[in-house]
Amino acid sequence: MSKMNSLSKALEKVNLNDAASSSSPRKAKPQRTRRLKNAPVEPFRFFDLPSEIRLRIYGFVLFTPRRRRTPLRTTGNVGASSKRNPPLSPTSHRVALFLTSRRMHNEASDYFYSTQTFRLFHIQDYSRMPTIRAIAPQYRPSIATIELILGSSWTAPPREWTVNHSLGLEEMVRIRTFKVFIECDPSHPVFEGFRISKDYYTDFAGDLLNEVLSRLPNLEYVEFDAWPSVRKSGALMKRLMEDVRAAGRKIAWGPDRGWTDFDGEEFSDDVYGIRAHEKAQEQAKQEKDRLMKAQEEARELARLNGFPPPQMLPLPLLSPYLND
Repeated sequence: MSKMNSLSKALEKVNLNDAASSSSPRKAKPQRTRRLKNAPVEPFRFFDLPSEIRLRIYGFVLFTPRRRRTPLRTTGNVGASSKRNPPLSPTSHRVALFLTSRRMHNEASDYFYSTQTFRLFHIQDYSRMPTIRAIAPQYRPSIATIELILGSSWTAPPREWTVNHSLGLEEMVRIRTFKVFIECDPSHPVFEGFRISKDYYTDFAGDLLNEVLSRLPNLEYVEFDAWPSVRKSGALMKRLMEDVRAAGRKIAWGPDRGWTDFDGEEFSDDVYGIRAHEKAQEQAKQEKDRLMKAQEEARELARLNGFPPPQMLPLPLLSPYLND
């Protein structure tokens, strides 16, 4: 009985928490160092950086879009202005950069407007980029590239398509290359019955280009590009190239159409490629007639010799558009 009493007293003295604490002692929490609220913050001397590094930083802030999957700002689907302009960063980022200081505003805005391609006039391709008429006059000297897109509204060009002092072309002293993109040539015979006259849009585009060339002070090159249906031997391109050469400017070629100085298309007698198309059609017809004649001779030979008629293969698809 005495042994049982001593065992019960010993069990009462046992504490599970003590055993746990003795086997795995708790780790002491590290004390967090509190920052001094009144500690002086030394400003970063941004303008001591070389200009190349500053421009690189401006590029990151101005042309870094949001990382989340949201539709980017549309720039249209025609011409260099729709393909070569980099995606823009959020508006809040750009505005914050421009409002930092006067010097940063001058440097960042000059970099922004010098790296964009702006359109001379608006066309209906849902581009949100402003035309040069909507840009504030203080930024016009920074613009380095502008583009004219011809072919839109070829039956009735908009009234806003006029070259006057409101465009500010005389102030764009940085422009060396003027881009011209042609969507279609209304002088082509396929437009017969829909156009006002054969030379209406050709004369309109030529007069418009002459006005622009006379107002850009330091222009050296005019770069032409177009959709595949436009030919250098057409009336529209011939008029535009003659006006550029008469103004003493040099001609360059854009990447989309693939024109070069040595392709010979400008001096082709087949102005719109109609003769080449008719020739290809005639060759396809002759090849089809030859195959049909060969099949007919094979059937006749089999009939004369008492053989069953041979199984004829279907004629291949012969199209002038498939010929190289």
